[in-house]
Amino acid sequence: MIMRPTGQADGPYDVAFLPRQQMTLRAAEQPVSDPVAKLGGQPVWLDEPAWPVDPASGRPLVFIGQFPIPGDELRLAYLFLDEEDLIMGGDAPETGEAVLLVQPDGRIPSFGCTDRIR
Repeated sequence: MIMRPTGQADGPYDVAFLPRQQMTLRAAEQPVSDPVAKLGGQPVWLDEPAWPVDPASGRPLVFIGQFPIPGDELRLAYLFLDEEDLIMGGDAPETGEAVLLVQPDGRIPSFGCTDRIR
């Protein structure tokens, strides 16, 4: 994925509706091992791996992707979802069926148990 700023706003109130960055998807020719935006595969951890599990069943959640967080410091957001239900990720944020982890220095939600063995 290549991230770049998007277009300009036409008026003073239009800027709120513009995305701040745009992603262009391209297939990787080999596994991605750099801390860049990507979908699928295995996460590229910036800190110690912390794989979330479903608090109810203990099953590991599915890694969806990682995304750089804008700023001077390199930080990544990692998205994990539970795929067992018909509604992927569940329908209530506190169930732990969808977890967004941030590294480094992110907090682990109280409802998102982590499996550090993986």
